[in-house]
Amino acid sequence: MPNDDKIGQLAQRISDILARLHQGDILNKHELAKKYCVNIRTIERDLGTRLKEFVEKTEDDRWQLALSARSTIPASHLHGYARLAGSEHLFPDTSLGYLLEQLETPEPRRATHVQPTPHEDLRPHGPQFGALQAAIEQHHECRFTYKAKPRQALPYRLIHKNGVWYLAAEEAGRLKNFSVALIEDLQVNETRHFKPKAAHQNYINAKDDVWFTEDTTEVLLRVAPAMAHYFTRRPLLPRQQQRLDADGSLLVTTHINHMNQLLPVVRYWLPHVRIVQPVEWHEALVQGLREVVERWEPTIHQKESA
Repeated sequence: MPNDDKIGQLAQRISDILARLHQGDILNKHELAKKYCVNIRTIERDLGTRLKEFVEKTEDDRWQLALSARSTIPASHLHGYARLAGSEHLFPDTSLGYLLEQLETPEPRRATHVQPTPHEDLRPHGPQFGALQAAIEQHHECRFTYKAKPRQALPYRLIHKNGVWYLAAEEAGRLKNFSVALIEDLQVNETRHFKPKAAHQNYINAKDDVWFTEDTTEVLLRVAPAMAHYFTRRPLLPRQQQRLDADGSLLVTTHINHMNQLLPVVRYWLPHVRIVQPVEWHEALVQGLREVVERWEPTIHQKESA
């Protein structure tokens, strides 16, 4: 076997072993030898010589990451943080070894770069965010002012959607969403506890948006062939399903809580997307566009005559 192949196998084996150690695994040399198809003495050299600065033996003759090499945060928490941040499937390879390799590669040499998604800066609302989080965990009733109106709500979840944080809360028996940045004069009543409703929790868990209404409307869209790829590579609409039509266009079905949830998306993709059903929603879209043009026309004519 060429020497380069042996070096490559050695590097891959050492990398895998290190990744498992950082993950918190306690390794057995016999299992490692079987896994990598090498003899016991080779694994003993890996652990006792090549990795001697990073590993230590346990009382039962197994190997673990040395105390001096351990981080204060276990590497296995990387996966947990990725799930928390909604980026679990950002990379095609989600293994811990791959993630550690990306973090350990200096940024100028790193082949990957993730463009940050624009989001609101909630740092000025940090104390309020923390108070809401505690209220949710401890099931405390909240009072606050929202859009100049006093509110009394039972908080269920803080949800991040499209760069904005929302509070999902029950008010007067109904689930609603509140933009966290617009909540004012928050008061958490630590003497008032409530029992979360399983129906509300299940509803929130099943939703992929922050529009909370019981009734939804099934909408059918037709997407031009040239733009179909943008709708198939990732869902752009709630509960999105699609199928190719004979002419190459894409028929997209979605379930919408309110017309205003859909129209901004359709307007963005005009003229390549058309609302097929409900017809009245298509008519509302056309009427809205006509009104915009009518408002703009006097300004356009003034500029042309100037």
